Amino acid sequence: MNPLLKISVLFIFLSSFFNSFAQDSPSYLLKSARIKESQNDFKGVIDDCSKAVSLKADFDSAYCLRGVAYLKTGDLKSASDDLNKAIKLNSKYADAYYARGIVKASKQDFISAAKDFSRAIELDSSNPKFLYNRALAEAYMSDYSDAVQDLDKAIQLKPDYIEAYYSRAYWQDISGSYYEAIKDYQKVTELNPKYVEAYIGMATVKYMNSEKQSACTDLKKAIELGSIKAEELSNLFCK
Repeated sequence: MNPLLKISVLFIFLSSFFNSFAQDSPSYLLKSARIKESQNDFKGVIDDCSKAVSLKADFDSAYCLRGVAYLKTGDLKSASDDLNKAIKLNSKYADAYYARGIVKASKQDFISAAKDFSRAIELDSSNPKFLYNRALAEAYMSDYSDAVQDLDKAIQLKPDYIEAYYSRAYWQDISGSYYEAIKDYQKVTELNPKYVEAYIGMATVKYMNSEKQSACTDLKKAIELGSIKAEELSNLFCK
């Protein structure tokens, strides 16, 4: 190839590459929006994503991110509209289904939320938060067995998933699996010795199973961590 032609081709390639990161490009605006999301600047996220989709109308990632930002500001209608748009543009967008599931759960439409979480899991079975949130939706519908199974899978994927252990303990307690609940509460306190709610939950389970002394020990630990609720329960259980 002629040396001049090579230089021309290289120049065109580099121009295209750098233009994609120019400050007014969709890619740059999305990157900026993600940085602002990490800083909880959701208005900034919405502004940047709005500029991005005005330049690139089929920018599914920008619609999804803006939808999440709307969700976090409490604008569920706008969040739903954007996430629907992202899914319409990309029917295999797992994160968009997941976020739309959160929107539906926020509206207490747990059946539809569980369906969106299930679709996200079909598309990406390696993400524990998808399983965790489907478990919460199932539990709110009193499907405790399914909820626990999903939490089992979430913990397999993420062995230090403290929220999953705590939720599994809570729902196992409600469904009558007391000793399994205690085991999970204990795991939570191992992962985070300052998790007050786990001590209180564990104490309640033990007290209901006639383990008063051990329950009071757990409440004492929660009181040391500054829990007023634990102090109130201690006055009921331990006096």
